[in-house]
Amino acid sequence: RTHVGQLRQLIKARIVRKLPVHGLHADGTDVEYRCRPGEEVFHPKAYRLWGGLNGTRRPLVHPLNRSGVLDFAIHISDTRLRAMIVGNSLGEQLHAGVEEAMCYPINMAETMTVSDRKLWRNRSTCKTEFAKNPDGQWIKEPRIVSTPSGGMLAVIKDNTNMIDTKAKWNMNNTAVQLLIEALNKDKIIGPNEANENVERKHLLDVLVYQFQSGHVDLQDFDEYYLEQAIVTAGDLFQATSVIFPTIGWMNNVDSTRADKWREVNERIRNFARLYTPASKASTVESVQLLDIARFSEAYIETNAKILGIAPDETYTLRIESMWESLVAQMCASLPFAKDQRGCSPGMVSLDGMHSCPETFHGRINAALVCLLDCKFNRGYHSFSLTMCSDRCNSKYMTLQPIPFTFDV
Repeated sequence: RTHVGQLRQLIKARIVRKLPVHGLHADGTDVEYRCRPGEEVFHPKAYRLWGGLNGTRRPLVHPLNRSGVLDFAIHISDTRLRAMIVGNSLGEQLHAGVEEAMCYPINMAETMTVSDRKLWRNRSTCKTEFAKNPDGQWIKEPRIVSTPSGGMLAVIKDNTNMIDTKAKWNMNNTAVQLLIEALNKDKIIGPNEANENVERKHLLDVLVYQFQSGHVDLQDFDEYYLEQAIVTAGDLFQATSVIFPTIGWMNNVDSTRADKWREVNERIRNFARLYTPASKASTVESVQLLDIARFSEAYIETNAKILGIAPDETYTLRIESMWESLVAQMCASLPFAKDQRGCSPGMVSLDGMHSCPETFHGRINAALVCLLDCKFNRGYHSFSLTMCSDRCNSKYMTLQPIPFTFDV
């Protein structure tokens, strides 16, 4: 194991080598889009709807199966931070990965290794709550996972009832109001060094805002989306920090618009790098970047080389199904010679949009914890925070092997 950073009072975590991400919620239920190595993948409507995956899911091969590349998990042993992830189904996946790292699944008795059992015994005792949504709106109710030290991870799935196409939140949305009510219930984080209870000044420490990229035309994506997310974080939740994930490749990015996809991600990077509070009244002190797009590109281009796809076809060669998913992203083979609508399934994506948690969540969680360490454990600001965040993305949002000092 190796420490992700200087692990002090607000978040403690470590990398665990050769302990896979299981793709499970804290209660032991499967995370959506879980990919089990060696499973048979076939959908009756595969060629018409699901993207044409057909056959036994193939394991990762060299160089993707090298030690320290995609074979580790993050174990968050404790945190006092209050964080929330906002997004569509991709945001829910991001939350599920952090939830597993925080709580460690409790329903794995039959498959636990010695390392599993050690972490399970020392896991945070997470409490999961669902705020009820009496209006029955088409969103998932706020899901809140809390830790004994007063930490909390919440997720809320948005849609047009909650956030419009320009990222403005609907204050009257029931789920938003229920979430704010839940956050207000427990604002005590004490005792402090003087053994006095301390009340939180802010409902949230950090808001992670995953843009609804699958539902927004990249042509229309501008700084206004980013600015409105900052306004939301400050006005509704008094968050001191915002993290913007860049937009990973997905099947509804037109191959002829790959440059626009890169342009939008560069806009997000520049916004985070240059951010300063618009006024003294803003609670959002900093914006950090979780560069998922960089990670996505690294995998796609590496897998394209493995499959023998020419560089000029890496982002254009697709299987000829309805979803037209990118071969280099979701396939472990070239399209079938007798049927270009299908390919052998790999260990990265089921549908060309959602990632397999067992493969990607280890590195994404590591990068996210590293960013939180820069901000809340080390207390960096301004240029120092940007430099520290850049190091996190360079280390974890790539396919460079992670060095380990010793194993659990």
